[in-house]
Amino acid sequence: MTAPGSYLSSCRIAAGVGVARIGDKAVVLDVRHDRYTMWSGSCASALLDLRCGKPCPLSPDDCRTLERNGLLTKGERDAGPWLTATDIRTPTASAVEGPEAGRLRPLHLVASVWSCIRARMDLRAAPLHQVLIDLPAASRGRTTRDLVTHARAFDRARRWVPVRPRCLPDALAYARVARREGFAVDLVFGVKLHPFEAHCWVQSGSLVLTDPLDKVRRFEVVLAL
Repeated sequence: MTAPGSYLSSCRIAAGVGVARIGDKAVVLDVRHDRYTMWSGSCASALLDLRCGKPCPLSPDDCRTLERNGLLTKGERDAGPWLTATDIRTPTASAVEGPEAGRLRPLHLVASVWSCIRARMDLRAAPLHQVLIDLPAASRGRTTRDLVTHARAFDRARRWVPVRPRCLPDALAYARVARREGFAVDLVFGVKLHPFEAHCWVQSGSLVLTDPLDKVRRFEVVLAL
């Protein structure tokens, strides 16, 4: 008979799967299937421990349940670009809460508007997982002061986009623009319960770049890249 926990010793959270702790529940985002699920009991405990790289006892039946749902993988995990909630700093400030950007340069305005439109087109044309892993690699070298100015300019330009605001395509659009212009930013997914709501924003360190601070603080980080 297999001892409890031995079946899990070689298992890892699958790439593209994020886990958030909300009370005693584990809320999971699987971007490969573009879905959220909620887990409780021993499965939730295992997912939360594995998220932090901790070994944990779990019955073979629970392990098979998590594997059938595509949340676990055996052997070494191919981390890819994905970050967990433990990799993202608690936000303490927001770039969009402050003086508005000055006069927008026409090229910046056009690039920002096109990026928002293109993000919507890409999300309709390809699976979420593919769109996310195609994000440009995070860059480094630009200063935080430059980043604040840049985020405020994008926030102002976004108001010219002739489509309804939506957090995922708008955050995706800004992450693309910021990374291509040399800023180190993360695209962050968060969740909350009662009622359930998912949100997406861009963050650099503890600085939020696309939302007011109070809004982002209502969510628990589930996954980022």
